[in-house]
This record gives sequence, C-alpha cells and structure tokens, in this order.
Amino acid sequence: MEGITPSDLGKGPLSILRNPDIVHVLYLRRLMENVGRGSIMICKSFKERGLPAPEWRSDNNGVTLIFYATEVTMEVTTEVTMEVTTEVVRVLNNMDGELSGKELKNLLMLKNDEHFRKAYLNPALKAGVIEMTIPEKPNSSKQKYRLTELGRKLQKSYKEI
Repeated sequence: MEGITPSDLGKGPLSILRNPDIVHVLYLRRLMENVGRGSIMICKSFKERGLPAPEWRSDNNGVTLIFYATEVTMEVTTEVTMEVTTEVVRVLNNMDGELSGKELKNLLMLKNDEHFRKAYLNPALKAGVIEMTIPEKPNSSKQKYRLTELGRKLQKSYKEI
C-alpha cells in the first residue's frame, strides 16, 4: 500500500481500503475480525508462541506473507526454516482428508485452473505439506491430495494462531 512499509505492519492499526466491497464480504464471511488489525494480531500470536516474526514482502504482483516455522522431531532435533506463502496456508487450512484438485479449488473459491495449480497446488506440493495419493500417475482422473505429516503439524500450528 502506498505510504506503508513492511516494518509499519506490526506497529499499529493500518487501514487503507482499496475495495470496501471485498472487505465487507470478508467481514460477513468471518474471514476477518476488524479492518486494520490483522498484521498486529499475527505478530502478537507469533510472539506469544515464541515463533520467529513473519515477514511481509511486496512487489508488483502483490504482497506475500512469509511464516518461518521451527520443527523438532523425535528422532533428531533439527531446526527447519521454511517459506510458506499465504496461498499454501490457505491450502493447509482447507485440507480435510483426501481431496481432488477440483474439490480443493472449489473450497478455496477459485475459478482459474492455471492460477490454482501455479499459486496453490504446486507450491504446497513443493513445500511438502501435501502429497498425491497416486504419485506414480500424477495426471490420473482419480488423483487426490492429502496432508503430509509436516502438513498436519503446520495445519495444527496455524489453527492455534
């Protein structure tokens, strides 16, 4: 947004409505609590849980919110820092059981197949948070997707935020 830098996002309420109609729909669908408080609530939740602060990046294509997750496994203690886009977080938040690509696209309320694959499905597969149920036949009409173990852990952590 013009006049706002990524470092401003965690400092206080910011509200520049580019499209009040979209904001109203998001509010009515309970996808947002209040205008201008989202970035503050995100930063507060991460701080309360001792997680690294998220990072906002913007370019001509829009804004990307990056979460840095720390994972500890039982076999070996390692710290894993990964970049998860808001699109991948939306995939995580909508995954329940096994879903076809079409079912997932519909849950995300997306229309464009190519955009869904490039921005949502492929990044989620690449990040290792979802997997194919028939990996040997990626183009099968019976192909479905499910959360991986990492995906289940991240889904749980995002739901707690």
